[in-house]
Amino acid sequence: MSRLKLHTERIAEDLAHQHGFSMEAVRHMIRAVDAGWGGMASFDHPEFGGPGQWMQGGMVMLGEPFDHSLRAKVDALCNEIAGVYEAEGPLTEHGPRAGAPSWPESLGTPNATGSQGDLHYAWFADTRRLALMRHGRMQIFDTGDHRISGVAQQQGNAHGNVQFTSQNGTIDLASLPPVHDPAASAADHAAAPSSKARQAGDDVFAAIERLGELRDRGLLTEEEFGAKKAELLSRL
Repeated sequence: MSRLKLHTERIAEDLAHQHGFSMEAVRHMIRAVDAGWGGMASFDHPEFGGPGQWMQGGMVMLGEPFDHSLRAKVDALCNEIAGVYEAEGPLTEHGPRAGAPSWPESLGTPNATGSQGDLHYAWFADTRRLALMRHGRMQIFDTGDHRISGVAQQQGNAHGNVQFTSQNGTIDLASLPPVHDPAASAADHAAAPSSKARQAGDDVFAAIERLGELRDRGLLTEEEFGAKKAELLSRL
């Protein structure tokens, strides 16, 4: 066993004991966070509720959206792994530093990609998003009507000094608004639904979440929860 693999096994053992997951599950998440340059992870393991995504900053998407306890545990585990990654670098023998990062699937297919030094970027036309990865951290920006074609220049280490080229000329990264929800898509730029329809949808999902809490407290059976959930979703 290589020194790196042995070190990672020891980390996995500590994290499994600390967070209450199996060694196999923690190894799976270490590989996922490693592939996401320490800033994000796409995973699929039964102990994490099946397929899901994590991004640094509190974004966690699980196959069990109402399992808030699992959500908190997954977030804590990923943050621990990300902290080790930031301090020590890749934790697997095929760490991502040799290639380009993995971008969030929710952004779609990038129309332009590139890198300069330790900065990697991808621009997504359909969702009008610019994703950056540097020092193991990912950031997403709204590009509006800009069509990004490349990096113009990079000075210093602050993202505010990075410039990109578009059909409108050179633009500063600092002028682009950051997006905290990586799942935000082109739907943000489409015509918004009426306030009445939007409110109805919000009410349905809020009601489902409350039902989930009642189920978790033992006040509803799984069958009662499933039946009521189906009824509420049929109203959408």
